[in-house]
Amino acid sequence: MCLHLQDWHDGFSSLVNTISDIQSLLLTVMCAAVKMILIRRLSSSVTSNHADQLDSWCLVDSAIAFCKLQHLDPSVSVKTQVDLIAAVHDLLAEYGLCCAGRDGEGEEGTFLKFAIKHLLALDVKLKSQHCTNGKEENTPLDKNTLEEITLGDLSSIDEQENSEEENEIDKVQSAIDSALDQSFFCLYGLKINPDSSSEDDLAMHKNTSRGDYQTKEQCADVFQYILPYAKALSRAGLIKLRRVLRAIRKHFPQPPDDILAENAIDRFLDGPDLCEKQLCEVYETNGSRDSIMNLLFTNGRGPETFKKSSVPYLEVYANLYYFIAQAEDNSATDKYAGFVLKKEGEEFVEQNANLFKYDLLYNPLRFESWQKLANIYDEEVDLLLNDGSKHINILDWRKNTDLPQRVEMGRKHSRRCLLMSLTLASTPIQQAEIHELLALVYYDSIQNVVPFYDQRSLLPAKDATWIAFCQNSMKHFEQAFALRPEWLHAFFLGKLSEKLGHSPAKAFSYYSKAAVLNPSAVDPVYRMHASRLKLLYTRGKQNLDALKIVAAYAFNPLTKDAILTMFGWTDQDLLHSTSEVEDINVTDAPKEKSNVDPDLLGKAWHVLYDDCLLALGICVEGELKHFHKARYMIAQGLYKRGEPGDLERAKEELSFCFKSSRSSFTVNMWEIDGTARKGRRKNPGTGGNRKSLEVSLSESSRKFISCIRKYMLLYLNLLEKTRDLVTLEKAYTYLRTDKRFSLCLWDIVPVALGKYIQLITAAIRNAEAHGASCDTNSLEQLLEKMFTVFMDHANMWSEISTIPEVNDPELSESSLYGFIHQYIHLLEIDARLETLEGLNEKIRKRFKSPKLSHSNFAKVCRHASLAWCRSILIKLASITPLPEAAHLSDQLVPLNTGLQLYVDLQPDELLVSPQEGPAQSKGLDMNWFETLCRLKNIQIRQTSEENMEAAVGLMRSTYNFYRECSCGTFPSGINLYTVLSPPSVAEGVQPSQNVVDALDLSIPRKLLLWVYTLVHGRYSNISAVVKYCEEMKFRAKRGIPTLSAPSQTTLSTGASTAVAGKEKVERDENNEAGDNPSPLMACNQHQEEPACGSNEAQKSTSVSSQLHRCNSSMSAENVQDNS
Repeated sequence: MCLHLQDWHDGFSSLVNTISDIQSLLLTVMCAAVKMILIRRLSSSVTSNHADQLDSWCLVDSAIAFCKLQHLDPSVSVKTQVDLIAAVHDLLAEYGLCCAGRDGEGEEGTFLKFAIKHLLALDVKLKSQHCTNGKEENTPLDKNTLEEITLGDLSSIDEQENSEEENEIDKVQSAIDSALDQSFFCLYGLKINPDSSSEDDLAMHKNTSRGDYQTKEQCADVFQYILPYAKALSRAGLIKLRRVLRAIRKHFPQPPDDILAENAIDRFLDGPDLCEKQLCEVYETNGSRDSIMNLLFTNGRGPETFKKSSVPYLEVYANLYYFIAQAEDNSATDKYAGFVLKKEGEEFVEQNANLFKYDLLYNPLRFESWQKLANIYDEEVDLLLNDGSKHINILDWRKNTDLPQRVEMGRKHSRRCLLMSLTLASTPIQQAEIHELLALVYYDSIQNVVPFYDQRSLLPAKDATWIAFCQNSMKHFEQAFALRPEWLHAFFLGKLSEKLGHSPAKAFSYYSKAAVLNPSAVDPVYRMHASRLKLLYTRGKQNLDALKIVAAYAFNPLTKDAILTMFGWTDQDLLHSTSEVEDINVTDAPKEKSNVDPDLLGKAWHVLYDDCLLALGICVEGELKHFHKARYMIAQGLYKRGEPGDLERAKEELSFCFKSSRSSFTVNMWEIDGTARKGRRKNPGTGGNRKSLEVSLSESSRKFISCIRKYMLLYLNLLEKTRDLVTLEKAYTYLRTDKRFSLCLWDIVPVALGKYIQLITAAIRNAEAHGASCDTNSLEQLLEKMFTVFMDHANMWSEISTIPEVNDPELSESSLYGFIHQYIHLLEIDARLETLEGLNEKIRKRFKSPKLSHSNFAKVCRHASLAWCRSILIKLASITPLPEAAHLSDQLVPLNTGLQLYVDLQPDELLVSPQEGPAQSKGLDMNWFETLCRLKNIQIRQTSEENMEAAVGLMRSTYNFYRECSCGTFPSGINLYTVLSPPSVAEGVQPSQNVVDALDLSIPRKLLLWVYTLVHGRYSNISAVVKYCEEMKFRAKRGIPTLSAPSQTTLSTGASTAVAGKEKVERDENNEAGDNPSPLMACNQHQEEPACGSNEAQKSTSVSSQLHRCNSSMSAENVQDNS
């Protein structure tokens, strides 16, 4: 034996000596080659290229041979071999030959290819040695050794030796990584090792590759060398390969066309004939590889066929797409909001999915590719629904056929990919993970969330498909829970039990398991007690079985004890009721009457109800104050109970979600994030049952938006029930103007509007019911609010009464318009001229063409114009001077020459317009009626000094009425006429027909002429009046000082030089104005002469009394002056 060992040792020594001799010769050759290269470079003479190539080739081959021989000596350490390769690389790089081959042009990289293979082999050898040493270190020491050293010494020695060895290994590993990094960089132009120095630290040698590959062959060659290393890299390492992988893919963008033409993966994902139950059966029966392949490749053309058509680049096709998919790892989540809703987002998702589809064509049994493909589709669906809920309203979503179809296709693709992953999963952990993902995909399809559903009228149809999805989700959660019990599985099993109508006890038991598995999670605690509360208010107070189940899972132990004492039960009674109770429908009433006292049942119901509210209150304490689900459930519970004070408490609880310190109404809610972990304040509670809780389950954006909508509807209802008009008005205003959630809540605006109108209507009815005791200002404010709503949303009034959340027959369109007419009438009887003028301006701007608008709109416009007209008339009548009884005859027949303007009113004709309905024909106040009755054949003189300022303001308003009023016709009853008082009349001559002349003008012009005469104390024709008013308006607009109001003592009462006669309404009255003196010109002053005898006055009166019956306003009184 010893002789054999000696012979082997001698032979090995001889072999080492021989290798050393050969290496010495190779060193000699290398030195000679280097000398020749240096001589030629230093020599100025031109040498042949062939000689240079031979020298370069000789140097490179000698260096490779030297390193290979060194590798044959097992006694040489890994560190020495790595240092040798790095040194030779530097030597060749110094002469620009590290990338050279036989042609010397840097295209082959002979040495670098050898170096990469050799370094990878050394890397494997180093790791295997490290593992072996680790095992040897664990070898137990013999008894004698243990007796000689203490445990402390042993530990100290082991730690020191391990530390030194690990440091040495780390140094060698770092040297290997650096050498590999530099070699890959020189050969392929890429930095392959993610843990080495940055690319800026790598040396740029002569002929270093730039990674620009020109041919498929070159790409395949590159890929062949990086493939072994790529397989060993993590995703972080593959990112370093991204540039070279992209360059290779430019020549291999997709598999060959004949393979894509028969894309089996697309057929599997989209095929209508594939039943998902088949995939489940394959998994449940532990199907073989052949059964899986038969499902994928139904036409018999499998991967083997594809491989034949992909030669000679099979290695590239079979691995490139998988590696580049991991290296790119592009996610639509990283893009801007709403990206996936657009066409470019759809194409982006499809490009990412194609990489894994291409890989699966060659590797159909690769578990990772199926799983990642499922994640891509699941992410697309998630983004479509989340972004759609925030950027698209529900109506537009339903009108869009593309987006809902993409969601349904994405869900189907995701389910099929996960089912295939499930059949390929090899470990229980993988199987549990896929079961959980599958259950969540099924569960997502049954949720009542936007943008598919609006939580109002559009709700999920609980048909056979919906039930099947619930059952599938429950099945996969059960299997995941069996493989790897987690609180999330039990939590969703409880929710699915409720959805499927299983016994409440079954759902509560799952929630209890979830709380045990995750004691710090608030989610199962909330869901447990929210479901208990819901069971109480849906089953009523007289259902003994429901009370037993709710009591069995009481939050406060004292509550449970109280119930047991109340009914004389034991814990076993409650346990029995929860274990053997049949499935019950929560909407059904109990079929059999219990013998228990109803009052006792009611008392127990209240105790349990308070226990549920207490438990939910714990879920919003401290840092859980934004856990909005619990707040909503507390408010809902109080609202459903409906006892005194509950509505106010419910409103106050939910108001936290809709107000902040800076705004009296806003959406003060945040998406629940289960990933954020904060320290929770521990508050010991009653019975020591209060725990430190935190959010463990995040909610999606679509769920968050759905919660906002649901909470908003309840809050609006609570505001309406509690008669909180102030807050409801703020809510209505917020929903109209908010931009953050405008698309999400657009369809709730009519609901808020309906509730707001409903409350205003109730307040108006209440004010009217109190009659004289009611504050008139309060009624006016309510009617003004109604008018404001009318101006903003008149086009929605016809729909208000039909909104399901409102559903009030008293809010009919006619009754709502009745309030607007009531408001106008209220302003009219108070002669609120400025308010009516502003009201008419608002209506005119809101309805550009009132005559062409809705009939009710037109009625409102006509009524507003008529009220404005009457208010002007009342104001004119109130400041028109009346003759005193003692001087009545003197006033009627003045002696000065010229025209005098007279007014004769018929109040009965002014009260009702044929355009007004019976609801608006309420007449005028008696005081105003008496004022109008006094104006019978009264000469219009200049108003008194104290009324002059009011008259000037009235003239401005009357001119605006004349210019702007165009709605409908006005009532008759305003008669103006002129009386010519020549000297012949004073001399007792009988006046002729042309002495008295009725004015045939429209109502707006009559009012304007009237007020002008009141201000100036003299008559002028309408053209001059209009021109005067226009000039005054022009002066006011330009800021030019206007003439002050004329005084009684300075204004002339001289006769107009205009020819007496009828003033016709002409299209262009400016022509008439040119023939009349301007009102601004100075007039001759005349003194009043003594009045004529009473007999002349009687004659004038008799003539004028005949005129007012035959002259009324023009038939087309809405014609305006266009001058």
